[in-house]
Amino acid sequence: MRNESTSLTIDALTEVNYSTVSTTPTSELSTQSPPPPMNTTAATSTLSNANGTSTRPPEISSTPIQPIQKQAVPTDCSQRAEVKNQPKFTSSSRLRKCCPLGENLDYYRENQSDSMCTDKAVLNFEPTIVTAMLYDNCIEDMEVKPELSIEIGNTCNSVEFFSSFIYEDTDDQLIIMQNGALLLIDRNGTDYTVEENYCLDMDKSGKLIAFVCITQVEEISQAKIIIIAVLMLISMPCLLLVTYLHLTLKLLRNLHGWSLALMSLCLACGYFVYSVVHIYGIPSGGFIGYVIQFFILSFFFWYLCICCNILLNIWYKLPYYVQLSNTWTILNFTAYLFIAITGPAILVSLTVQKGLPGMPSYFLQGLTESIRESQRYFIPPVSTILGLSFLVMVIAFFGFQRIKTDGYLRAHDDEKDTTTPILQFDIEKYENVKKDAKCVALLGIIIVLAWLFEIVTFYKPGNEGYLLLCDMINGLQGLWIMLIFLVVRRRRTIILRWWYDRGSHPITEAGTELQPVNKAANPS
Repeated sequence: MRNESTSLTIDALTEVNYSTVSTTPTSELSTQSPPPPMNTTAATSTLSNANGTSTRPPEISSTPIQPIQKQAVPTDCSQRAEVKNQPKFTSSSRLRKCCPLGENLDYYRENQSDSMCTDKAVLNFEPTIVTAMLYDNCIEDMEVKPELSIEIGNTCNSVEFFSSFIYEDTDDQLIIMQNGALLLIDRNGTDYTVEENYCLDMDKSGKLIAFVCITQVEEISQAKIIIIAVLMLISMPCLLLVTYLHLTLKLLRNLHGWSLALMSLCLACGYFVYSVVHIYGIPSGGFIGYVIQFFILSFFFWYLCICCNILLNIWYKLPYYVQLSNTWTILNFTAYLFIAITGPAILVSLTVQKGLPGMPSYFLQGLTESIRESQRYFIPPVSTILGLSFLVMVIAFFGFQRIKTDGYLRAHDDEKDTTTPILQFDIEKYENVKKDAKCVALLGIIIVLAWLFEIVTFYKPGNEGYLLLCDMINGLQGLWIMLIFLVVRRRRTIILRWWYDRGSHPITEAGTELQPVNKAANPS
């Protein structure tokens, strides 16, 4: 294999010839005049000092100076010392691209890691990827091109200014190694460096640019992740209980109950996968991240559908005395189901298309461009859904006011004083819708406040204790849902009645083969 590899020696190729040594420049020697003839008598006479001893001038040896041997330079990398930490390809090796797939850099400020991306004039992103072995001032290309997955986003801590260096392929050679690290070779070919925290992309002119982090990339505290994951696991039984009761109890099994059950089920599934991934350290990229994103997004879409159902009841069904048949009820629920599945599926597919990770922003801080860019199809859509839900509930509030002022609640009293039959207003359904609306509005307040805290803490880092408190409120959403929808008086009464009567069968005089036992006539 070594015979097929290519060795790149980083040493400078310029060598100095040390075969001759002279203390006088050649040009000087050729231009100076010959010395005058020396008086040999004076030169050989004996000098006397004060003591009468004679001295002679030192004799200069005529032995020629030996030339310095030329240093042997290794012909390839095999004759050099290997670097201790060699790059190795693993399943987690990633090529870090700054912009999403189908987009290139369009930055206009130097030394800014939060560079802009554009989908105009898109060029093919094809950096040089090699399988390399590193030696002392030498790199050996093994002539094997590894297949690396792409990770989107700048990993540098871009909260601080001047958080990254910018390298261009016109000045330095930019190469990706098999472990995903960036290999920088300077323009003179005399030195190289290896960088782990970087991102690489092309600008609109086709120039390859690398952002290399200066400041240390901050990691999320593992203890914080474990705490929030445990709180999610605590929320799961609460959410599953809400789901089970609204799908089982006949009095709660209506259009509102079905929607609430599936909303709770989606949040429970998202929390379960999220907590397992973080507790056991499972890589959150790829398919698992997209599954979590789908369930969390579906939770918010179901909440919007529940709000729309209240609006439909108070503005259409109740004022116009509409009683949907079982078929129309199923069709109405199917429409909600279609919205709650299609909406998240579209957002997840866009995330996959751009190559972004699907992990939601829960319990993360947007310390890096990579994290902020990954939430492109999560934070803006959820904010929009919550805004629409709030608007729908405001319109529903005016619907309740219209019911009160237009005299619908007095319709059954006016029917006694007129011979014209008047459709009876369903007061029982009105009260049920009113109680459901109060519960939904209360849940909406908790969700919106928690989401506002999430956005603030995501884009603007703050005190760790404050951030942990906000994340704990988010992690306990299952508990809030159970308290709001199961502890209210009407539902509590239905649930307690079902609990005490579970397994029993009402026995009547007629209509059943079983007859009540007369203890007086049939003593035991």
